[in-house]
Amino acid sequence: MIYAFINPQATLSRADPTPEQARAAAGLSQLLAQAELIPVTGLDETELLSVPAAFTSWQILRHGAVVIGEDGLEDAPWRRLTLETQRLREDGLRLAHQAATHISQLGQLGLEVTLDGHSGLPLLVRLTHPHRLELALDQAERELRAWLDGGPFQADLRVLRGADRLTLLPRELTPESAVNYVLGQLPPDTMLTVGVSAQPGDAAFLALCDYALLPGESEWLSTAEGAQDDD
Repeated sequence: MIYAFINPQATLSRADPTPEQARAAAGLSQLLAQAELIPVTGLDETELLSVPAAFTSWQILRHGAVVIGEDGLEDAPWRRLTLETQRLREDGLRLAHQAATHISQLGQLGLEVTLDGHSGLPLLVRLTHPHRLELALDQAERELRAWLDGGPFQADLRVLRGADRLTLLPRELTPESAVNYVLGQLPPDTMLTVGVSAQPGDAAFLALCDYALLPGESEWLSTAEGAQDDD
């Protein structure tokens, strides 16, 4: 069996894709038709339903915080690890939510700021703009990073920037740690593992797989070409 660990955002799924992007997404689905697709994403189970793909194996959701097993249920050992992290970072997440709310209000950014939970405890802080205004997210990101830098939660929380949202979550919760866990659960006769992503922040989990697939428009390839030109 071949297992493909794929971040569906900007590979299988985009907001308002161009015809070329839609063609590439359809081609990628065809290329991976013989593989079991394992999503590695910041989406939750409900949001994942909007992705045009069949995920019937493991699922890694909410930036690695949630792992769904092949039986469709949340993996119990991984859930215990996530809950332990949530308890450790509860105070920091609550204060980060307050800080993000103040940043939006004082800057009149019009952001929707939510403290998302899991199993009765805070899990992450999410900031979105109802009209996907990038300038508002840019300003919020700068101020949130400044709030974290040198503060008491600098070593505890991290900021992720997505195409349409900002997310603050515990540093311990990472896609690569969840991918590494799931790799250890795959059957011994697994033939090949492939990592697929368009996001530079996913390099760590791609490196755990036998092969990695990157879109031709990837920032990584542009960086590599620039380095060769400098030589």
